[in-house]
Amino acid sequence: MSASITVKNQDQKTTRLTIENSKLVVQVLGDKGDTKSIDLEFVYGIDHHEDKIDIHTAVIQDATTEEIEADGNQTLTNIRPKDAKWILHTLHYYQTDTAATEASSLSEFVTQLKKQAVPHHLALPDTKVIVVLNPTSGARLAESQWACVVKPMLITAGFAESNLTKIATERDGKTRALAEALGQRILTTSEADKPAPIVISMGGDGTLHEVVNGLSDAVAASETKGHFRLAVIPAGSGNAFALGINIESVEQATLKIIKGLEEKPFYFMDVKFGHSECNEGWQDHVQYDNAKKPVRLLVVLSWGFHAQIVSKSRYLRYFMGNKRFSLVAMFLLTFLQQYEGELVLKSVKKYNHKNLQFDEQVQSVTLEKDKKFTYFIVSKQHSLEKGFKIAPFASPLSDDMDVVVLRDANKDSLTKASIAAFQGGEHVKSEDVEYFKATELLLRVKDKAELCLDGEIHDLPSKGILHLKVEKSSTEKSSFTIFV
Repeated sequence: MSASITVKNQDQKTTRLTIENSKLVVQVLGDKGDTKSIDLEFVYGIDHHEDKIDIHTAVIQDATTEEIEADGNQTLTNIRPKDAKWILHTLHYYQTDTAATEASSLSEFVTQLKKQAVPHHLALPDTKVIVVLNPTSGARLAESQWACVVKPMLITAGFAESNLTKIATERDGKTRALAEALGQRILTTSEADKPAPIVISMGGDGTLHEVVNGLSDAVAASETKGHFRLAVIPAGSGNAFALGINIESVEQATLKIIKGLEEKPFYFMDVKFGHSECNEGWQDHVQYDNAKKPVRLLVVLSWGFHAQIVSKSRYLRYFMGNKRFSLVAMFLLTFLQQYEGELVLKSVKKYNHKNLQFDEQVQSVTLEKDKKFTYFIVSKQHSLEKGFKIAPFASPLSDDMDVVVLRDANKDSLTKASIAAFQGGEHVKSEDVEYFKATELLLRVKDKAELCLDGEIHDLPSKGILHLKVEKSSTEKSSFTIFV
């Protein structure tokens, strides 16, 4: 639906504003007038004060890739893309003397603009928002980003400041307990005649892991059917889950919440730990450890080279950011190790290097001990950090998990594959890389091993078994959706 109004801009030039084809067309009238268009997806708030209108926008600047070394070679330390920059900008316009005779009055124009730019603006004042914020994530900017970007954007859009609550995370696994308590409170206090609260995870993938597991614990302990509306604002190092739903910045994530155009259920990987002493058919004779709390992975499980990168770079996080991964990787390549284990994949499809697509699904595939594992990753996200597209066809919205394996790889082949992963996931075309989609898997390690589970390091004993199975976030008992 089209609507237009003639106003004065802040330079007192006569300007025509037109809503047309999901854009706001701004045309300065006169001999030297110019015209520009603003996509309504970047408009997050409209204020109308008598004869004045303020239009709030979040605009992206073009992202570039870091310059490579003088000799033109791409290495693991210079191939990362730079982050895109966003600018919050407010446009000010004023009513003209002739505005009253326009086909659309200023107030009618504002109503139409709000309806198209912020479709659910009438529900925002009654919607409660709880942000679980990790002040130590990534570069430790989450607190300032909340205060200077997210909170002002939400209030400008129409959320009531009194309905915004911030909960800071705690160390040593206590965030999961905080999230469980939050979930219990939501389950017992939600009002049927008001919008369900929005829970924002503002931190890295580890923060989201704790939030989802804690809320799931609350559901498991309750008889009440609940609806959890989740949003992710990336403020960590990798932000893989956010990348998986095509969110790359704090501003973009906040826009998704304000617009509220799509909320979808997602899938995670349910984890069980166990062991088996059987040499043959071990996957059918697993003794599980039922004493541990359920673990639900949203991003990644890794073993071998990748898990060692995460393990050995933990203490460099606050000094080097994501560059620590590349430097630790270069060190580990010099002393490259192989890892012995066995893998069983169920309901599996293998990527075909020749026709560049997945083959037909088979019941199971087993990778035996004839080759040792160098690199092993199971992911629900296509990228573990911006640009590093390790599992290019993975998605948090699909009912499978992606498995990427290199076996008996040497330094050169692993380096080549890692660089190709930064080139849009080209590594999966290599014969050195085995790439699968599966719904379930069992991994048994020969020797004691370190595993990376959503960024946290866990020990698995000799002959220990890890069992992964893809599960949907929404069930008959509870509904988990994510803003996408």
